[in-house]
Amino acid sequence: MTPIKKTSSADAKPPPVWFRVRGKDAKLLAIVNPKFLALTAFALFCLSRTYAGGAEYYRWHDENGVLHITDNLHNVPPNQRGKAGRVGAPESPRAPEPEIKRTPRKASIPIEKHGHVVIIQATLNNKRSAKFVVDTGASYTLISNSLARELSLDLANNSKTLPFQTANGLINAPVTSLESIMVGGMEIRDLPTAVHDAVPDPQVAGLLGLNFLSHFRMDIDTQKGMLHLEKK
Repeated sequence: MTPIKKTSSADAKPPPVWFRVRGKDAKLLAIVNPKFLALTAFALFCLSRTYAGGAEYYRWHDENGVLHITDNLHNVPPNQRGKAGRVGAPESPRAPEPEIKRTPRKASIPIEKHGHVVIIQATLNNKRSAKFVVDTGASYTLISNSLARELSLDLANNSKTLPFQTANGLINAPVTSLESIMVGGMEIRDLPTAVHDAVPDPQVAGLLGLNFLSHFRMDIDTQKGMLHLEKK
């Protein structure tokens, strides 16, 4: 007769410990024995992906000692809800918000003096810088024909013209619209502009008229050689 070996409760092996991870839809993500590190790493990965963003989740043990984790309280059995531990997942790092460039409201622009004529630098359509006469006697801003060609402005189908008084008499100049004109970082968009070779100096591309200058309070400091503009 083979003797029956008695096993004491001290010699009995404890049951393996497992835990389950569930998402909001109650779908089982993993059943893991912490003894197996690779699977544990996978479970932690699932947790980090599922509960990122500062969410909360609940954990509880059932009658078999299995650990359950969910982010939906309705997945916890009613008899376990009072015992379920609530844990907050760490928030994911947020991407930095893009920097917003603010348009200045004031600017001081160096001037050139040619006798009584004041000349400053301006940028047209964000791609071409040129010199302009500051002309408070001109109703409209005006650019030369060569500058209009450089900016690829199509005047062939533009039938609108305006009369301008020049040294050679009254002329009718075609009128187009500039996408933008910028002086000292301050920009005016969609500015009606006449096209005519009114300035004899080939280094000067046109006139800044009142339809541009009237957007600003203006002060010319001839001693320091600066034009001060402030947006109205």
